[in-house]
Amino acid sequence: MKTIIKKLTPFLFAAAIIFGAQAITANAQMMMARKGAPTVVLIKAAWCNACQKVDPIFTELKREYGGKLHFVVLDVTDEAAVTASAAKAKSLGLSKFFAANKKKTSTVAVFKKGKQLFITDHNYDRAAYTGAFNRSLN
Repeated sequence: MKTIIKKLTPFLFAAAIIFGAQAITANAQMMMARKGAPTVVLIKAAWCNACQKVDPIFTELKREYGGKLHFVVLDVTDEAAVTASAAKAKSLGLSKFFAANKKKTSTVAVFKKGKQLFITDHNYDRAAYTGAFNRSLN
């Protein structure tokens, strides 16, 4: 793994200079998705009260599972964010999921190898997420 990181470091540095920090984030997401890591998706909006309650739980879980799971946030705060999130969803093979759920803020779903394993919304139960995450890793 260290060898791969060493080989990719110059590329990632050049990408950061050319395309900015978003290029690194997108590249890291694609690399993790290619490795077959389960993907956790959160659909959120700045104006969503439920999202504000889910955010701290999601942030904590990202720290805990960050090396094992691929975390994606699809923002639907406004039309520009929806457009960007649709492009991100498409790049990850999640277009159908996003189209079906973009109006359901605070939705969290887990995918593994293109298959949806878990979905919930307005759920503030950390144990429900850890259970779903752990099952996706087995």
